[in-house]
Amino acid sequence: MKKKMKRAGGIFLDALMQMVFYVVGFIMRLRYLGHVEYTDPSAKAAMRKGAVLIANHVSHKDGFFVPIMLPFQKVYVLVTSKWYNKKFLKPLFSHLRYIPIDLRRQDSDWLVQTEAMLKKGRNVMIFPEGELEKDGVPKPFHSGFLLPVKHLDAPVIPMAIVGDYKLLHRQKLVIGSPINLDFSSKGRLSVILKEASEQCSKEVFNLKESKSH
Repeated sequence: MKKKMKRAGGIFLDALMQMVFYVVGFIMRLRYLGHVEYTDPSAKAAMRKGAVLIANHVSHKDGFFVPIMLPFQKVYVLVTSKWYNKKFLKPLFSHLRYIPIDLRRQDSDWLVQTEAMLKKGRNVMIFPEGELEKDGVPKPFHSGFLLPVKHLDAPVIPMAIVGDYKLLHRQKLVIGSPINLDFSSKGRLSVILKEASEQCSKEVFNLKESKSH
């Protein structure tokens, strides 16, 4: 009986948090005039089957903005576990589509959860810079985000967050073509992943640059 009540309570909290999320999201879209632009229709098709979504990281709002702009794509967002340690935010992150990663240690839990979501046809949003850009200057991509891509041969879709989160100032999410990555070359895995992450970085920031004018 207790298990059933606990399960019912969890379902209720999930539903409540989802409702709050989308209400706040609606307000956010009005506030920032959010707009999604696909440069390649094949990206939308790939996302229906599950993909790794990567983007530049300009604000702490990014992890909230992307799922709101893609409400029908079932986007899970990889976030640092420090947000789960904040008393008032833990319930929010625990009952919504977020995957924690502990950047202070060798953490494999995020990889297990990410691959599980991809196998279910979900999308996982990752900000490979690992930290916010400062003064618009891009940070190098951490190559670890490619591990689930290599393991599952999952598509990688580049996205560019263009603009500042200013009141009634159009905030854009520009979605590019799936990136073709080749992990078959011989050599150290770390080198192969680093080269692939640099390719991904170029795709993201070229996309941003092309839409920033």
